[in-house]
Amino acid sequence: MQILNERDCFLSNYEVLKHLEEMKLKYNWTEDKGGNDNRKKKKRFTGGGIELEVITNEVSDYLKNSPCSEIKTDEDLAKIMTFLNGFDLVKVEKLQIINCLPRTMVHLYSLIEECDQRFDQEVCEKILGKIEELFPSEEPHAEQNDNEQEEEEEEDQFQDAENE
Repeated sequence: MQILNERDCFLSNYEVLKHLEEMKLKYNWTEDKGGNDNRKKKKRFTGGGIELEVITNEVSDYLKNSPCSEIKTDEDLAKIMTFLNGFDLVKVEKLQIINCLPRTMVHLYSLIEECDQRFDQEVCEKILGKIEELFPSEEPHAEQNDNEQEEEEEEDQFQDAENE
């Protein structure tokens, strides 16, 4: 095997997912869910073999369930990269932040080497705030709803106890 073009760059999970989806469209790969259809099956390109198609489908399914799936457009990726370029972060740290989209301080500290020594808490909160701004999570809303429901239930139980 001969390396024709050596590349010194990294790909984010978002970029890999995008490429795999383009390959699936280009080669007309569809996932066969085991249905027994008697319809005529369309001929499809299997130049890399059926194994390549299976691996492509499995990897794209995995990436669709990862945090990188929250990045919807190239502009969103450019916005977060531009923001992260304003900090003294290594390429790999930026890549990990983009791939994981950390939501908590603990998660961010695990991605950035010696984070507590290099950055103060305000900088870390800015990074987390920007991630939340660009890619809002639905979890805090669910937690708020759960907390509100629990509080309402406790109030109802308290009122029932007073009435008795």
